[in-house]
Amino acid sequence: MKRSNRLVILVGVLLAVLAFVGIVVLLNNPNGNNQQVVTPKVTVLVAKADIAIGTAVTPDMVDEVKVDPDAVLGTRFGSASQLTGRPVLYDIAQGGQVSQDAFGSTGAICIECQLKAGEKAIAFQVDPVTGLAFLVQPGDHVDIVLAQDVQPVQQTQDSIAAQRLDPKAPARWELVNGLNNVRTVKTILQDRRVLYVSYTPSQPAPSTDPNAPAAAIPATVIIIFAGSDQDAELIKFAQSKDGEAGALTAVLRDTQDTAADTITTGVTLELLIQQYGVTVPNVIPLPSQQPR
Repeated sequence: MKRSNRLVILVGVLLAVLAFVGIVVLLNNPNGNNQQVVTPKVTVLVAKADIAIGTAVTPDMVDEVKVDPDAVLGTRFGSASQLTGRPVLYDIAQGGQVSQDAFGSTGAICIECQLKAGEKAIAFQVDPVTGLAFLVQPGDHVDIVLAQDVQPVQQTQDSIAAQRLDPKAPARWELVNGLNNVRTVKTILQDRRVLYVSYTPSQPAPSTDPNAPAAAIPATVIIIFAGSDQDAELIKFAQSKDGEAGALTAVLRDTQDTAADTITTGVTLELLIQQYGVTVPNVIPLPSQQPR
């Protein structure tokens, strides 16, 4: 009798467990089917052929492909119509995804990824005027113009006399007394690809005197471009002081401009007078004061 009661209790427990499992299954699947939830695929752009650094990417250069969301690389474009012909910042292989990151649109910039073999990343600082009102963007191509004040020099008299006796004698130079620094301007680099632009807006300068007139730290921009070690030496010579701005000017050019670089004449006061006809002002003496 006791054995029969135990069997009845065991069967009842098993039935209760099965009922509980059935309720859980029904609650999780109220429709009573075993259909799995399918995550919809999304559209990405894929390169039809290899796309080289600096290529202006247009809709005809990509295919729209549906992929799982987990397969998306970077920030995707939803349609090829969103491409505006901006130059790509790094190489994209055939079949690779063309994302917004490839154009620097998301702020995620890899400087090293943009360098070709032998190129170096070089930075220089500009102000609102010399930096084209901060409108330069990664992928743009720029020329760089140097403006500096140079102290005039002349060959020393003893050096001239020595060379008359021996033409191979080294020339020696000295500063010209009585002349201040003379302005000279020259394009020193042409067709350099911009890798990154860092903008620092103007902000109030710290002050311990509450009554002092308000001052501001001027806005600046750091432009990083791809160049050579020789380019880096030129930039370092032009901007020898940290934070120096104004000596170098960025000149924007068409990224598709394939014209050969030209050697410019540069500009000095002498050239302005001789070639451009700039008039040299005369010194006007003041009339002598007559005694009353």
